[in-house]
Amino acid sequence: MTSPAWLGIGAQRSGTTWFTDLLCQHPQVGLGTNGKKEQHLLHKVGDGAREASEYLDLFPADDIRRGEWTPQYLRHSSAPPTTVRLLAPDLPVLVLLRDPVERFLSAMRLNATRGTSPWPYPVPITVQTWSGFYADQLAMWAHFVGRERITVMVYEQVRRDPQSAVDRVWRRLGLEPVALQETDRPSKSSSTVSWDPPEGLEESLRVLYRPQLQRLVDDWGLDLSDWRSVAG
Repeated sequence: MTSPAWLGIGAQRSGTTWFTDLLCQHPQVGLGTNGKKEQHLLHKVGDGAREASEYLDLFPADDIRRGEWTPQYLRHSSAPPTTVRLLAPDLPVLVLLRDPVERFLSAMRLNATRGTSPWPYPVPITVQTWSGFYADQLAMWAHFVGRERITVMVYEQVRRDPQSAVDRVWRRLGLEPVALQETDRPSKSSSTVSWDPPEGLEESLRVLYRPQLQRLVDDWGLDLSDWRSVAG
């Protein structure tokens, strides 16, 4: 059976395109054979909407550690059990988390940038609100795949030292690190317009997300001192 060598699951608007580009700078790391960073298939296989072979055939057993990073997997309840059922038992599961209020605002700016683009944009505010419930989503994933397989990274920290973060993933894949190039290159998924939130929305989000932060600290040992919009 074929399988991706690594799987990125979240979070949306947390630098995953940028980080995936850095990860694939290693000559032995790459994407599926269709070259897509996001496959949007794993949860559909779990829901019975697609055949497993359509997904697995993208990751042949060759000399490249192939993988994908679909940020929506983190919040999809069918993705974790499908991962356990279909994918390699030692596959690392990668997560990048950004300050959830900043993540929300970035998602809405991208929505405004893309305008009438196809699914998954535009997305309702309620979906973007749920996307910041990181502790709940990680608990769901850990229940199925095990905590030891999940590497959780804080975007704001990774941005300051991307080499160390990428080295950590490469070593989990059994690879010797290489020097990164052009770590400050803008992501092709960056938003280009502004979006003004309705009055009181940011305050609502700060109150809503605070309990999630404490669980991320207690359960995952994360340093969230950079998430000032929530902690303040």
